[in-house]
Amino acid sequence: MSSSRKHFKFGIGITTVVLLLLSSGCNSSSDASKRDTSTGVAGRITVFYPDFFEDSANEIFTQTRWAVDSNLNRFEENLTVSSDGYYEAMFDFELHNFSQMEEEDIATHNKMQSAPLVWIIDPKSKFEEIKQPSNKKMANAKRILKDTTINNIQCTWISNVWSVPQVVLLIHDLHSDGENIKSSWFQANQKSLFNITKQFDLQNTVASVTDHGLHHPSLVQNRYSDSISAAIEANYAVKAMLSAELKLVAKANDFLWLRQETGNYHSNLMLQFIAGSDSLEDQISARNTLTKKYLKTAEGTWVEISESGQFPVRKWTVNGPQGLEYWMSGWQTELNTNRRGPFLRRVIRDTANHRYVAVDGFIFAPNQPRNRLMRELEIMVSQLNLAQ
Repeated sequence: MSSSRKHFKFGIGITTVVLLLLSSGCNSSSDASKRDTSTGVAGRITVFYPDFFEDSANEIFTQTRWAVDSNLNRFEENLTVSSDGYYEAMFDFELHNFSQMEEEDIATHNKMQSAPLVWIIDPKSKFEEIKQPSNKKMANAKRILKDTTINNIQCTWISNVWSVPQVVLLIHDLHSDGENIKSSWFQANQKSLFNITKQFDLQNTVASVTDHGLHHPSLVQNRYSDSISAAIEANYAVKAMLSAELKLVAKANDFLWLRQETGNYHSNLMLQFIAGSDSLEDQISARNTLTKKYLKTAEGTWVEISESGQFPVRKWTVNGPQGLEYWMSGWQTELNTNRRGPFLRRVIRDTANHRYVAVDGFIFAPNQPRNRLMRELEIMVSQLNLAQ
């Protein structure tokens, strides 16, 4: 993509979009930002179990290391892969017995069973029939995502059972009435359970009604966010899945910054366009240079990646739809202050335009549970794609 295309009237486009939205009565991002605490459904698994299994469910989900840590430190970004708590910190759990499945969720006014991410502990195979796929020719048809046996326990991941989009994990014991489904089994197999669940959760999307990109049930999205995504695609040649709670606060030829700020936290999505490059430079240096240039505070300080042993930087690669992707996570620190927070960075090579595209999610949330906030950002980071 030439530099002239990147310049193409982005400010005018955004102004036009906002005017159209105001005239149509659609909420802007500031109108949508009503949540002032880190509560939401991203990173939350709604667990259903039979009445007779209640003691076992409580033992599994509330009396083990899966219990919520009151110090707010047990979330994935602060743990190494070798830590016992790394995988269990990926999600929070909301427990209900089978009798509550069709009750109304007071937050969403939908049935509890329609939550985006559901686990069903089914010792006596009561829900075996939900494994039957629906008409494959139908859009968003129910289908089996993965069906496997893990240490004598059948685990079946199914899409779109009670809502669209949705991921349901059905767990049942093949050899007894549930005697093998206990805390020790979950602990021994948490890596498989969480890695597979997270993979399907990140992909749990549906086409938007405006035909501008995709929607994820864990994000607040509407015509405003769809229009901002469309404007970004038109001017930067990338497809961005955005929450309507994010507000565009800064832009340049090589940079975009969207932010949600409340009294208790701020959540950020940042895009970097490294033009004229077919080789990947050191990403710590590239990110620090960008944040020093664009993310300065009123006091003249900026944030840089922390390379302390307390908050290790992790790097890995993934084979993505555009080829090899470079990922990095860690913590960033505002210089000369005690302000810091986790970040997640993904870098994609855009060979057609001789550039790299980097997308970052990062938060500052003192004394707030950060898992939901980081999971929302991880969804947006993982869903960014190059425009075709």
